[in-house]
Amino acid sequence: MPSAKHAVSTFMYRFRGYILGVIAVALVCAPPSLFPEQFCINDCIVGVFVASLLYVASALLRVRSRQFIGEHTRGYVHDADALVTCGPYSLVRHPLYISNTGFALGVAFFHLGASLWTVPFMVVVIAFEVFLSQIEDRFLEQKFGDVWRAWALKTPAVLPRLSVSRAFSCDSVHVPPQRTFWQAFFADSSTWLWLLFCNLLLVLRKLAAFYV
Repeated sequence: MPSAKHAVSTFMYRFRGYILGVIAVALVCAPPSLFPEQFCINDCIVGVFVASLLYVASALLRVRSRQFIGEHTRGYVHDADALVTCGPYSLVRHPLYISNTGFALGVAFFHLGASLWTVPFMVVVIAFEVFLSQIEDRFLEQKFGDVWRAWALKTPAVLPRLSVSRAFSCDSVHVPPQRTFWQAFFADSSTWLWLLFCNLLLVLRKLAAFYV
């Protein structure tokens, strides 16, 4: 009989999209930071600058990760044909979750600016993504056993070690990416469309708050 922890993990992963949707609705309902009426540096401008940095860094990390993996899971259950340990996966075990977190935090900064309103969203998003990464770790350990444990022993979950020499060796010199940069970029077109739609929605929210 499945344990309560397993049941919660299954529920959280199965409905992760809906949970993120609830967080997004809460974000949109929060009062937005507004663009200044004349050129000056306010919390909104700082938030847009921080969001831009997060978007670029997260996009580059995501595309680089997608170069080394096949189709990643978007369904209700985990699936993995092979354990990927090259590219970004030689430095951290969950580069895609890091990318997801970066995008989500970027959206929060874009909408709320550099204000205390961003703090609860940061806490919730980071906690949720860490929880999802732990679910994935348990799945991969069950499927790949000692191979995963050897990789996990040398490869941190989300924070890479400062010493590159201590990173997991995947013989990346002889294991080229499966995709080119642009192939990996267009393979994730749904992510870019979602990000574009979300930011356009938040711009309209700012404009509505400014003129009303």
